[in-house]
Amino acid sequence: MSSSDPANQASVFSLTNHEVYVLTSTWDGRENGQIATWVLPATLVEGTPRIVAILSPQNFTHGLIVKSRSFALNLLAEEQYDLVPLFGLTSGRDILKLDGLVNSRTPAGFPLLANTCGWAECRIVSEIDSGDRIIYLADVTAQKVYEGKKPLHKHDAFLKQPQDIRLLLEEKHRNDGMRDAALMRQFTA
Repeated sequence: MSSSDPANQASVFSLTNHEVYVLTSTWDGRENGQIATWVLPATLVEGTPRIVAILSPQNFTHGLIVKSRSFALNLLAEEQYDLVPLFGLTSGRDILKLDGLVNSRTPAGFPLLANTCGWAECRIVSEIDSGDRIIYLADVTAQKVYEGKKPLHKHDAFLKQPQDIRLLLEEKHRNDGMRDAALMRQFTA
């Protein structure tokens, strides 16, 4: 996550700066949200929007997605960097992350946050288990864009955090990487 990490600087992927989403889902009275930065459009066909979302199966939100087979993407606006610690460092197993933050809901009832760039409701059509991540292909079933907003990007979100939060984000990134390396070894064995 940090640009001061020499291993990251040696990677072409350190040059990317993905948009930051809060992905929300709900199932059986439970709802939650998590940060997602690996979200991409997956078709050029007009009238049939489709995305790819790459998620960790370790997150509480992922369990809701598995059961509901759908989710909402909230594209954060550049001034919403303060939501990153809540949705990126805490677990829905421990706290109600969405408490007081839900502004409205998608047609299927997924939580939406206020003041975002927009949202997309997505229904999963296919998935691939890559060991440490699940790659979802999903149809966009509803969406809305709010004019006049600029998206928050990963590097900007990180740099705008107070030093103590940046250190926690770096530590989480390292710990998740070590955990995920074990999952990858199991997957390729």
